[in-house]
Amino acid sequence: MDVYLPGPGAQIHDLNPTTFPPVGLFWTTQISDSRQGDDGDGVQVQLGAGNATYQASNVPILDYGNIGNALFGGGPSPVPGVVSFKVEWNGVHQRVNIRNTDPVFGGFAGEFVRNAAQMQWTAKIGDLVFESDALGLSSSSFAEIGQERNGVFFP
Repeated sequence: MDVYLPGPGAQIHDLNPTTFPPVGLFWTTQISDSRQGDDGDGVQVQLGAGNATYQASNVPILDYGNIGNALFGGGPSPVPGVVSFKVEWNGVHQRVNIRNTDPVFGGFAGEFVRNAAQMQWTAKIGDLVFESDALGLSSSSFAEIGQERNGVFFP
């Protein structure tokens, strides 16, 4: 997550769940059982109905200040913090099946549901607290959930 000053302002926070340079997956972290949201499992999916929930509490992150410092270092040391969030996807606007066998950019197939999503989140870094509006006040212009097969799982 990135935070900027109002308008076309400068970036003032760059929150990442991994240290840089990344080892393994980039900007990805495991959500352990102890970090799952208070009101249910970390991930719940009903793909046929187009519904899903993804939530976690107090996930450790590092604030690098800006993307340049996050990627290349050279700036101040990152400041530890935590984020909590809940994302809900609902409905079925369109079902999409994709199979890409292109030898360079392909090697995957998936079934996807295009729908709508809402999100709420908080971030705490030192004495700073960032908080979004409530889940019911958010909206999306594009949202999608699905199942993908790639690598050894792609026939």
